[in-house]
Amino acid sequence: MISEKKHIIPPPFDGPYTSDTFTSIWSQHFATGLETINVDYFEGISFYKKGKLAIYNNVGATNTKGIHYSTNPSSMTIVNDNKVYLIYDVPDFGFRGKQIPNGLRLITVPQYEGYICDLTNEKSAEGYLTTQLSSRSRSKLRNYGNKLKKKYSVEYQMIWGDVAENQYDALFEKFHELLIRRFDEKQVVNNNLDPKEWSFFKDVTLPMMRNKEAGLFVGSVQGNPIAITLLNFSKDHAYDVIRVFDIDFSQYRIGSLSIVEQIDWCIKNSFKILDFSKGQFDYKERWCNRSYMLNYHIWYNPKSLMSRGIAILLATKFKLKYWARRQGIHKSLHKIRYKLGHKPK
Repeated sequence: MISEKKHIIPPPFDGPYTSDTFTSIWSQHFATGLETINVDYFEGISFYKKGKLAIYNNVGATNTKGIHYSTNPSSMTIVNDNKVYLIYDVPDFGFRGKQIPNGLRLITVPQYEGYICDLTNEKSAEGYLTTQLSSRSRSKLRNYGNKLKKKYSVEYQMIWGDVAENQYDALFEKFHELLIRRFDEKQVVNNNLDPKEWSFFKDVTLPMMRNKEAGLFVGSVQGNPIAITLLNFSKDHAYDVIRVFDIDFSQYRIGSLSIVEQIDWCIKNSFKILDFSKGQFDYKERWCNRSYMLNYHIWYNPKSLMSRGIAILLATKFKLKYWARRQGIHKSLHKIRYKLGHKPK
């Protein structure tokens, strides 16, 4: 059962999703030819405009695992224009503004539940498992691990830092192959496998790994990867971005074993938070001990009919999407899209 207690260790503003590496490569993939701007009264984020309407989206859009920003108290100028600023995926604890810029109003729309493993007071993975899982579940997990190790030579490692490009390419190709097999088995669409998105993740991850802003946590048997997780890092905060396991090893519960090893790695390397971020999955509810809400922030000028109208339309759209997600409609749509031919490739 996940605690209702909110996350109490907000990551710093200089996290992975506002770094020069992430924002520049993201812009090359998703905002080609569009001007990126900074807005004086917002700190920690930049914006771009796409389309004819005066909607300015934060750089990174929906491809981050949480945006953190604040308002700038020294630049509270009166705003008198038609602009709307849309900021995606702001955690409950992600906006630190104490003042609202003069002339602007904020609409906050809940969009996704987020899940974290708060490891602040943990000294070992076993200690975390003791508080999180029943003794029966822990016993079963140990048995699966022992059976796997009895049959195979098993190794878990975090690959980051100075990574050779050919090693990275081979590992990312395996990552892609495992994801395709997994979602073909589930017969649902996975947005990360959209060619444009996957191309972005491949291009951005290697330079982030070399800066230790990202890593690939790999579980292998006989040197062959069977579980891979892409993580991003912000000081003592680890974000789970994409995870997958080899369906041929499902009988060993390799997905769960990999999570245990990641928790162990995080504790040993002084990471206080393993953040599974947005998206409702059973494994997140099982493993996480804290939950929070990711919101969309819509800033608008109430004196402008156009700005106010756009903001209301956006808010209505996102409220409907949140309602549909709560009803499970998005899961049905992913299955329908798969059957219509939108298969991973």
